[in-house]
Amino acid sequence: MKVTVLSYASISTLLVGVPVSAFTCPSISTARSIKSTSLFGMNRKARRMEKKSQAQGNSRPGSFYDPDDDDEKSDEDKPKQEDFVSAASVTDVQGDVRPPVSTIVLDEATGIERIQQGQFVMDVATRKAVKLSDLGPIYRLAQMFPGVPPEVREKHRLDKNTVEVPEIVDKLRQLCLAPIKDEETGEETMGYPTKPNEEAVDFVLANRDMLGPRMTKTLGRLKLRAQSQANKEEALELRRLWKHYMIINESLSAPFRQMLMDAEGNVGPNFGNLDLMSFCNGELYQRTANYLVLKGMVAHWEKKVRDAEYFENTEETRTNFIEVLMIGDPKRFLPDPPIIFRFDEVVRITLMAQNMTAQFVSTPELYNDLPPEVRFVEAASFIKGGTALRKFLIEDFCPAEGVTPDGVREGLRRLEVQLSNMQIDPYGDIKNVVGRLCEAVSVGTEDARDPYIPYLNNLDATSPGFFQTYTFNHDRQSLVRFLDNAKEIQQGGIGPTGNLLDQLSNEANNLFGLGKKSEDTKTKVTDEDYKVPDPRAAGRPHNLDWLDLLGDEEMTGGFASDPEDEVYESDNWREVISKRQRIGGRQ
Repeated sequence: MKVTVLSYASISTLLVGVPVSAFTCPSISTARSIKSTSLFGMNRKARRMEKKSQAQGNSRPGSFYDPDDDDEKSDEDKPKQEDFVSAASVTDVQGDVRPPVSTIVLDEATGIERIQQGQFVMDVATRKAVKLSDLGPIYRLAQMFPGVPPEVREKHRLDKNTVEVPEIVDKLRQLCLAPIKDEETGEETMGYPTKPNEEAVDFVLANRDMLGPRMTKTLGRLKLRAQSQANKEEALELRRLWKHYMIINESLSAPFRQMLMDAEGNVGPNFGNLDLMSFCNGELYQRTANYLVLKGMVAHWEKKVRDAEYFENTEETRTNFIEVLMIGDPKRFLPDPPIIFRFDEVVRITLMAQNMTAQFVSTPELYNDLPPEVRFVEAASFIKGGTALRKFLIEDFCPAEGVTPDGVREGLRRLEVQLSNMQIDPYGDIKNVVGRLCEAVSVGTEDARDPYIPYLNNLDATSPGFFQTYTFNHDRQSLVRFLDNAKEIQQGGIGPTGNLLDQLSNEANNLFGLGKKSEDTKTKVTDEDYKVPDPRAAGRPHNLDWLDLLGDEEMTGGFASDPEDEVYESDNWREVISKRQRIGGRQ
């Protein structure tokens, strides 16, 4: 039985996942039998350093956990090592320390907030671990590629030939708003509920191929436009709608993310094993997730091959210096790069990923009943040219599968939306592949019409998504001010050093606790207006201040019930620095 994305019913309740590991896996092997590395690579020196680090035990001193009783604890009683990264990314936490879902924690040593990755994907609508349906595999497949029944689709489906952004925004706002009762006064007002209502979810599902990340970007631009026009009420309203839509979008993708996370745990430890039936077999939704992980690996490493080829074959000059820096993973510039980036190494890993994917595709039990839009991604990989691709879709693929070109195009766009909600690294590459495929098969059809182009691609002041950017003052000791005041360094000289020495002196004082001054000796430094260099100003006005229109609410969304919640992360840094300065002063 062949199943398409469009035939799946909507899922109003997200039902239990199983423990998974992310892309950090026990081992992989390549043509050179590289072992004990992650699915997406780690060089030999980095692996030796990792083993050495593990042998040394916790990266933090025992006093971090319990300064009084640490020496009396046995190895079994001591907390296990925790791995953290900064707030923009996530990392695994080893052993039983990992919470059920990802949690923000405060590193007491630095005052920096970190994301401690959990065992399961979080459903942002419920703030709990995502739950997969226990009604059977076909229901889980419906969660993986959610849709709505025909009657609901007929009710909410937008006309892609005529629809415009204002109509989409108005309908989305009307369906998202719901009566919210004030617990203190008992009065009801219209607002955006914490958990999205079913009507709004059905609307997004019925039009997901026309919404997705482009709708997210458009709502963000509209909010900034209202803010730049000093329309505070409209900006606040658009921000609430923007965040509510992102909650719906992310919640619908949560089961998809969980299934691919499970698939990573299957594929990662078996990288290099061509007996795919032994670890990639399973229900249809599981095999689909396994294929997408394999295909994602191919896209990821093929991109690394192109980057490595450019980097190793391009001579760095004064004119292409910035371009060379921007190509590939910047971690390659570290003294001991923790990544695989050399051309010969990435080629070997890419070949193995390609061989595993080809073996999966050539195994009928694994591949032949995958959803048509997913198999079209594989078939399209070997067709060059947009005209040939569209001809193949219409004349060969659709008649053989019993589907319509319209249905395949919509299915591809829905798959692109799901992939856009995955982590950029490593799924950004396959998302881009599917996105380019969507554009190629849409040429000359009604799907080629994009109502978001005037809002996202038109930078003219008459654009409906235009907002006026501006320059603003920076602290005298900031890096921006230093670069603004820097002059071209003459050959044989070291250039201007005043600001640099001041900045280095301040950093040294903070580091060694020497910068504390009494209140009487402090001098007040004012940030006077300064002329921004013309190249950086690019004709923009200075200090319009509209970015501060919403105040501190910009950090919390205006929903903080406690003033202590209205705290910037940098405030925690200042507290730690001040504490260390006091300690240094006493010493």
